[in-house]
This record gives sequence, C-alpha cells and structure tokens, in this order.
Amino acid sequence: MALKAAAWILASYVIGSIPFGLVVSKLLFKQDLRKLGSGNIGATNVLRNFGVQPFIAVMLLDMAKGIAAVAIGRALGLGPTLSLVAGMASIIGHNWSVFLGFKGGKGIATSGGVIIAAYPWQVIVVVIGVFVLLVLVTRIMSVGSIAAAVAFPVAALVFLWGDMRDYWAYIIIAILTCVFAIYKHRENIKRLMKGEEPKIKSRKAAPEGV
Repeated sequence: MALKAAAWILASYVIGSIPFGLVVSKLLFKQDLRKLGSGNIGATNVLRNFGVQPFIAVMLLDMAKGIAAVAIGRALGLGPTLSLVAGMASIIGHNWSVFLGFKGGKGIATSGGVIIAAYPWQVIVVVIGVFVLLVLVTRIMSVGSIAAAVAFPVAALVFLWGDMRDYWAYIIIAILTCVFAIYKHRENIKRLMKGEEPKIKSRKAAPEGV
C-alpha cells in the first residue's frame, strides 16, 4: 500500500504539472502563453489573450487534474486521506511544474477540482459561491481567487469541526492550499493595494488559420 500510495502521489504531481494553458496556446494559437499578458500559464491569462472558450477549456482541464488525483486515488484503494494528499500533489505540480523548470500557475482551478472531488458539498458551495460573487462584483479574477482561497479553510473548519478526528487532514490541506494560493498571488496583491490590478477584459481570438 505504501508503494502504491507513493507512486500515485508522484503521478499526481506529474499530472498536475501538465501546463494545459501553455499547451492550448501553442496547439491552437501557435503562441507561447508565457510571453503574453501576465506571463502566467493559467486560465485567466488564457481568457485575456484568447477569449472565453479557450478559458473554459483550460479551466476545466486544470480542474480535472485535481479531480483525477483524488478520484483515482480512491479507486486505487488509497483511502480518503492519501487520496487527498494526491490531490495536494496535483496542486503543487500545477504551481511548480516539473515541465516548466518548477514554475507554473496559481493553482486555483486545480484546487477547485480537489475541493469538488474531496470535500463536503457545503464547503464546495461556499468556496465556489465566494469566488463567483467576488468576480462578478469586482470583475477582477484575482480578488475572487484570493477570497475563495481564504474562504476554503474557514468553510472547512466550520463544517468539519465536529468530526475533527476524521477530517484533520482535510483542514490541514485546506490551510496549505490557502497559503499556496496567497503566495502565488503575491504580485496581484501588490497591484490590488496600488489599485493597478486589471479587470477582466477577454478578447476573441481564433486559432491560426481559422
């Protein structure tokens, strides 16, 4: 079991490392996403440079990495805790990709996948609700992302506190995910404090040759 768990956690890191934003930008648009906009390989930069449809595709693919890490871990019989650790590995892979010299995205969509796959529905509703509400109100993606990241451990504590003996790992992972998200958004936070963070302005873009 230990060998199986270690192998799947490592595999989850590798899966999480797949930079779908970069893959989509190169395959469909013949451009390097790292050289456009913010330079980030995540879905938000895809939205700003290539439009809504590629953004949705990349967001779902990045979420699928987190969902797969948890769901396949459970299917392999690793149990809830080790499957959750595999989910955490996928987030780390997205943030510090082995394919990109241990650089990467900000982990929001992949974290969302882990939350959907592993956490009670109440936590899912709170986190997604906070994200959507803040993005709609401010039209700033980073505000929604940071707020959702903070809401995640808070919601986990509120709804899992009574079963802490069974869910302590869920609380720890929620806190770590929040810390990672805030760290990866540190430049966004600086821009927000200066009032310089850009609002969402997607542009339509078609694949080369279309």
